[in-house]
Amino acid sequence: MRRLRLATLLIAPLAQALSRAFDTRVRVATTLSQPLPPNAPVDPSLTAYMRLPSAQYALLDLPYGASLERLEGENFLLKVPTVKFFFLSVEPNVFATVESREDSVVVKSDRCTLLGSDALIERIGLNDAFEFAVTATMTWTDGDARSIDCDCTLAVDVAPPGPFRAMPRGLLQTTGNAVMRVATDQVLRGFLRTLIRDYDAWGSDAAYRDRRARDVGDG
Repeated sequence: MRRLRLATLLIAPLAQALSRAFDTRVRVATTLSQPLPPNAPVDPSLTAYMRLPSAQYALLDLPYGASLERLEGENFLLKVPTVKFFFLSVEPNVFATVESREDSVVVKSDRCTLLGSDALIERIGLNDAFEFAVTATMTWTDGDARSIDCDCTLAVDVAPPGPFRAMPRGLLQTTGNAVMRVATDQVLRGFLRTLIRDYDAWGSDAAYRDRRARDVGDG
């Protein structure tokens, strides 16, 4: 009985510590809508463009220093511009899948690697200190008023490593939410604008459509 009590006393704090390991939570929910200009092409339609194979996205030149690389099949690597968090600058590399559906394009990821020149990233084990999940769903309106829309949810659970352990959890969460909201909004808004510009070129130029079809087919 005494051993059982001792085991309970030892296990309980350990279980509590483990349950608190990823107790700093960042949550971002963003909804964006990018309208098409009045002079945008009508035929081929926006619907036809949005239903193109997902491989098309690797052909786009993204703004702000972001890039999208097709790895294999429906798997992509999104390189996000540098994000600064307190004294640390990181370059998120997001490994995502893209699913093209009849009425939407869904991007999902649960894997992100943080890169950068700061040796602290590796020293404090930053890439082992968080769990990551993001889902972005793009839909479109193709009628009198046309637009490309995106709903995105992002969740990051963090076990603060190294010097971040000394900071109040509330401060980490507030700062993390603000930083990730700005970064997410910037990337998504730039991506939607890029799509609209590309649709304008694709819908207006048959030669460009043919070249894109060949490029996607070769991918």
